[in-house]
Amino acid sequence: MARLCFRLVILALALLVSQGESQTCTSQTFENKNVYANCTDLPHLNAYLHWTYNSTDSTLAIAFIAPPPNPEGWVSWSINPESPTMISSQALLAFKNNDNITINTYNVSSYNPAEWGTKLLYDVWDLSAEESNGNIIIFAKWKFPEKIEKVNHVWQVGPGIVEGLPLKHAMNPENKDSKGILQLVGI
Repeated sequence: MARLCFRLVILALALLVSQGESQTCTSQTFENKNVYANCTDLPHLNAYLHWTYNSTDSTLAIAFIAPPPNPEGWVSWSINPESPTMISSQALLAFKNNDNITINTYNVSSYNPAEWGTKLLYDVWDLSAEESNGNIIIFAKWKFPEKIEKVNHVWQVGPGIVEGLPLKHAMNPENKDSKGILQLVGI
């Protein structure tokens, strides 16, 4: 009996170690060969953020990675100039559309997606998305005002798109807590 318990403990520890090693941003690479100066294992929704901030021209290059909750689902990464909340977020939202990944921009002005605009407060370019191993990856470059040192960011996943609009995400604690401050300088 003691031997069986010992083997089960060893097996459990091995599984924990292998999961932890495989689920870190430092082991991730991209098909497009983009390389980023920093990466963060985000604390919720099995999400990751790779990023490089260039303080000379106030640009932020990102790769955001998250698994949608189902094959029809969406993933999103946002900047919020006011606070780390959904309302006022400047969102990049990607989802699988047939065999392609579609990416849209949204100025999240309310809880009703039908009221959202598509023009963001900041310039965004090199916007693309791809699917890899059940994850959707969003790539983008952002232009910020000069001398910005940190930004509020919000990330999310949702169940799908209906009539071109994202369906509401779950309200579990991990969904509600998917926000933070990204320190761009002085890290």
